[in-house]
Amino acid sequence: MICAALILFAAPRTMAQLRETVTVEVVDVPVYVVAPDGKPVRGLTRDAFTLRIDGKTHPIEYFEVLDFGAAQPDKEVAPQRDRRLDLLLFDLTFAVPARLVKAQQAAEKAIDQSNPATDLFAVATYSSSRGVFFVTPFLRDRAALRRALHTLRASTAHDALAMTISKDERNAWKDFQGDPDSGGANAVGAGPELVDMLKGGEANQANLAEPTRRRVEELFDGIRDAVDRMRDLEGQKHVLLFTQGFDAGLVHGLPASGPGIPEVDARLMRTLEEMNRRFRAAGVMLDSVDVAGLRHSMAVDENEAALWMLARGTGGQVIHNQNDLSGALTALTSTQQVVYLLGFRRTDNRAHSIEVHVDGAPHGSNLYYRTGFGESAKGPIDAIQLADIMLNDIPQSGLTVALEVAPSAGAAAFEITLQRAEIAAQLPESAPYLDVLLYVFSDSGEAIASAATKIPFDGKAAGRNVMSIRKSIALDPGKYVARVLLRAGNTSALGFARKELVVP
Repeated sequence: MICAALILFAAPRTMAQLRETVTVEVVDVPVYVVAPDGKPVRGLTRDAFTLRIDGKTHPIEYFEVLDFGAAQPDKEVAPQRDRRLDLLLFDLTFAVPARLVKAQQAAEKAIDQSNPATDLFAVATYSSSRGVFFVTPFLRDRAALRRALHTLRASTAHDALAMTISKDERNAWKDFQGDPDSGGANAVGAGPELVDMLKGGEANQANLAEPTRRRVEELFDGIRDAVDRMRDLEGQKHVLLFTQGFDAGLVHGLPASGPGIPEVDARLMRTLEEMNRRFRAAGVMLDSVDVAGLRHSMAVDENEAALWMLARGTGGQVIHNQNDLSGALTALTSTQQVVYLLGFRRTDNRAHSIEVHVDGAPHGSNLYYRTGFGESAKGPIDAIQLADIMLNDIPQSGLTVALEVAPSAGAAAFEITLQRAEIAAQLPESAPYLDVLLYVFSDSGEAIASAATKIPFDGKAAGRNVMSIRKSIALDPGKYVARVLLRAGNTSALGFARKELVVP
């Protein structure tokens, strides 16, 4: 459930146009050492590891061990770097929907067994028509995640960052346990025999090859775009792709009917390598999870080969040929409990390859690590990052925001105060507006209410420098935390504030 992040340590961005910043960038290489019995190897020291960059030995300047299986200290939430972010990605194009039911149940079990202090999950789907659709951002809210897993649809709450669910949904899903015999909430679609019939048999396969190539290319592109959205999140990051795979021969070359070597599809290979490059740049690993269960042949077929094709270039693992998907997923997450972080300062802005060797591990152990790192760059801020800021109280210094709360019986009134001159300095003239996001969280951390406002902004308007926005939200009696996030247009200028409150 995990992988290394590209960590940026930088001076604050406040009024960046007026202040020069100095940036020191550290690249983390997460290494998982798995013994032959499938258990993580503990107790290794810095001296056990050799790090090579572009084939040359490189000093390990920083070394840290994260053990997610050990007892956690008394803290509600782990530091951003010391957490696990797992994107649970369900392939609706290359997997028969009915086969995804066990994957949904296995993912639910993995979430239930995880530690909310360190483990966050996002749920997403992939389809050729829609690409990757994030049903949720990275959350700890078990009821919201359970609802997303079993429906694979957006909540009826329809909030701007997809963090909340409606009160009815929460009541329905907070104690829900999937029934293995029910087929699951999302068990629809054709069985494998019907799918084979619809394909029209072997005579029709040549006609389907080119459309299938397009679907494979779209899959690579869709996963690439999804991992870009994880690039600037801190933590040990993994994409768990639940799929049946595709015909890998379309990429590396179909078996030749006569003498000669099968021809590689150069375009698909370039698209695959670009996907791998984005994973390396984002510090994310892809773990492929085969939802087909036990396959009839002992030999690896082309669909299974596709699972390795997807994971290999990112340093990830593969689960295949398993009927007990829950047990296999538990075993996978167990191998990723111990992370050895090898850190070093980068000296240029180019992409490089990484090799890691380890001494002192049991004979036959396997090593998994990020296989490279990419150009230093910050991507555009989107809803996934905004949700991370909101949920995890990540301070922002780009804009000044003040939040005042006046609770009353069954409600609370909120006043958000902004600095007009400061905002005007950040906003481009072509997009003079503000996004103001207000969320209310329960005492246990679930997002239960939200209000989003887009405000046209005129920096030259007469009047006082301070401007205020007022909102009122109905709330049941109890303790809450209110958080507000301000964004100046489509820029990276953000402001954040929080306030605790009690509704009588």
